[in-house]
Amino acid sequence: MTVTAVLRRKTVVRDPAEFEKRAQALDARLLPYLMKQPGFVSREMRLEGGAGEMVETTTWASEDDCRRYLRGGAAAMAATWLDAFLPTAPYPDGTWVRSVEPTPA
Repeated sequence: MTVTAVLRRKTVVRDPAEFEKRAQALDARLLPYLMKQPGFVSREMRLEGGAGEMVETTTWASEDDCRRYLRGGAAAMAATWLDAFLPTAPYPDGTWVRSVEPTPA
């Protein structure tokens, strides 16, 4: 069973066109790195609403692969790039919330 890690946060980039431009540049940097991670299946990122809310989902082949990504340092590297391309909103809106759940069949 695959597992999905969901990251929610706000970014200062609120314009959909600018978000898409930056998201594509991030993909060019991040996807080759993720493809080297054991068990990586897919990644999606989208802007929600008009206040800069964004959601990033990564899907993994197993719970162990997801745990290795989150705790082994790869997620921290990915988050560093994410914040460089799509900066986090200032306090109090800068909270990052991650959840992990089984992927619906």
